[in-house]
Amino acid sequence: MSTAAPFVPGPEHREVVFLTGSGLSARTGLGTFRGPEGLWALEPETEQAMHASLLPGSLPQLWAVWGRMASIALAHGPTPGHRAIARLGAPVITQNVDGLHRAAGSEVVAELHGSALHAVCLGRRCDWRAVLAPGEGSSPEGHGVPGHCPRCGEPTRPDVVLFDEQLPSAELELATRLAQRADLFVVVGTSGVVFPAAQLAPLAREHGATTVLVDIAPPHGSSELFDHVLAEDAHEVLPAWERRLHRVGGTSFLDPFGA
Repeated sequence: MSTAAPFVPGPEHREVVFLTGSGLSARTGLGTFRGPEGLWALEPETEQAMHASLLPGSLPQLWAVWGRMASIALAHGPTPGHRAIARLGAPVITQNVDGLHRAAGSEVVAELHGSALHAVCLGRRCDWRAVLAPGEGSSPEGHGVPGHCPRCGEPTRPDVVLFDEQLPSAELELATRLAQRADLFVVVGTSGVVFPAAQLAPLAREHGATTVLVDIAPPHGSSELFDHVLAEDAHEVLPAWERRLHRVGGTSFLDPFGA
């Protein structure tokens, strides 16, 4: 870890890849999941419902939880951090399901944990998927999708990865390729303890990338895992990087009021 001036990317970094977690979206009001103030601690019954083994009985709670989160994300929109990443044109690997990277304009996004803005069929062999309209309540109809799959009749569910479920293979393969080709791999807003996402920064480092953690409160031992650790607010760091690389002075007009 460097003890000199804070790290900033330069023109030599041609393959920048970001790995993001719930900390990047916390400013929207979504909050984070782990820790004493996280969703799992404050709403333990919600964590219990996130186990795939409890389906289909847990569907009402899943619709209520993820529908509410999707509504919050849609109402707030992307943060300055999301917008800066999009303007940098960098691919994103995200553990978030809020769709804010795509809303900000990022084109290459590997959504490792699915999307709360989509519904899928509970049937394992059915590939029905639809965009939902986040609303309120514990039924899919309250979020603009039918309660049963129009193809096979099975119940519908939010398209999020639950505990004990496999990550979508196509998204994981994309994430692996991005990590392997990166020359700068930046981790933002995630504890870095959830596998297989936790393997991506070490994988990028093995393939020659400089690894950077941006976290206002870096976990203990982070300096041993990353080349650079910036204990700063990502919503200040990332827009500053973007302005530096694009040689733009002042505050970007795309960051209204630091929302």
